[in-house]
Amino acid sequence: MVNSIIVSDTGSPSQVIGVHGGKGLMHWKRFVTGLMMHAAWDSFEHNRLEPGAAVGEHVHSRTEEIYFIVSGKGMMKYNGEEFEVVAGDLIMTPLDGRHGITNHGDEVMEFVVVEALPPSIVNALPDYTPSLEAA
Repeated sequence: MVNSIIVSDTGSPSQVIGVHGGKGLMHWKRFVTGLMMHAAWDSFEHNRLEPGAAVGEHVHSRTEEIYFIVSGKGMMKYNGEEFEVVAGDLIMTPLDGRHGITNHGDEVMEFVVVEALPPSIVNALPDYTPSLEAA
């Protein structure tokens, strides 16, 4: 099993090498996490995948993911099938769907990922509210 390496500082996106067993460099920035929102979202992230880099195939057993391709092009794998994605495409990966993405273009591919919690997960979680502190 190959693990990712994350290089990060407070002012820039993190550099992730080999994310989910993939290859090459991806710049990753999580803007929001679920504990900061009232909605059933887990995170909102911006990614830049270098040419030739890939996010390895993986499965989310707790969240569904929505990918929005901002620029560039790549190949999306989903449950054994592969298809090209380009700027403007929206890809939804349901719970337990095996997926990964490769930048096969000559330029950086930018995409936004939203991770959402489906009702079956939300209903099993304890109640919480974002950032409410006792006075």
